[in-house]
Amino acid sequence: MPGFSMAAGGLELPANFRSDPQQHPDSDTVLLFTAGGPVLTYHGENLRFWSVQWPGDLLTIPRGTPYVVDVLSEHVGATGYVVRSTSSLLADNLARPDLDHQASAKADAAREHWKNWTPAPGRCAVVPFESVAPVVTPQGHRIRPLVDGRPGGNTPGMRFSVGGLDVPGAFLAHPHHHPETHVLVLPTECPAEGALTLHGEQLEHDAVQYSGDLLPIPAGREYAHTVQNLSLSEPIGRVYEFRSQPSVLCDNPRLPELLPIAERRGRAALESLHGLDAVAEQLRAATPTQPRADLTKRPERTDWVMGFDAPCSGTGSRS
Repeated sequence: MPGFSMAAGGLELPANFRSDPQQHPDSDTVLLFTAGGPVLTYHGENLRFWSVQWPGDLLTIPRGTPYVVDVLSEHVGATGYVVRSTSSLLADNLARPDLDHQASAKADAAREHWKNWTPAPGRCAVVPFESVAPVVTPQGHRIRPLVDGRPGGNTPGMRFSVGGLDVPGAFLAHPHHHPETHVLVLPTECPAEGALTLHGEQLEHDAVQYSGDLLPIPAGREYAHTVQNLSLSEPIGRVYEFRSQPSVLCDNPRLPELLPIAERRGRAALESLHGLDAVAEQLRAATPTQPRADLTKRPERTDWVMGFDAPCSGTGSRS
């Protein structure tokens, strides 16, 4: 993805794995483990702080923070993802062999005592998916601002953000684009039918994601997009959206002129999978005067937050 401002990789860590001490002087990092665990991370100068992650938790590691990842189990490894605010995971990697002794001592102690330790987060933050309440976006999504780097956010100073989505069955989002923001979409609990992203200036292209698939969406009007849950009834339980802005609540203008195209193409995709009668029945069960994006019950207006109306830090447009 030339020019993309975030990099992502898949992690497959064996049981009893411990990484070498390292840090990234000019890029922020988020770790997400989706299976296995627990995973401990020792971080900060002299590795004196520590955090524990379970599947689904995010760990933010601000730029310049030394850290070591430690898979405690001798029988079960851990799999997941690493995302960083740089164009390549092969850049901005500084080894810290001076911390080898501290890493070994910390790991030895953890195998005996970590369950009785009180987490010491330091500059890093563990963010469980359900620890942040959802809000409603202009696209009709319910999104949890899991990582928000604005001064008033839960991870101030982070250069990129992460949102957590749950997408109801048959949901179609309002078409939109991100003029100055790159987006990386990762569903981890997807129905068998998958999630359809329509994209392009006239939504002429499509991509189907299944659990574990990454979809990068560059900034700009030519990458307008919307998502259709291809299951009529089963929600996409968890979607993580990584964005190159400090907050997912920024830079989200809708494109209402594309809604008829989205509705036509989204319905055609559902009908090809489920048949005309099943889709018609699903639509009859919805409120007929609402747009497709509102087919499922949405939270009350009180779930909106000030972040939609307040200027965002960084260079993005307001939503």
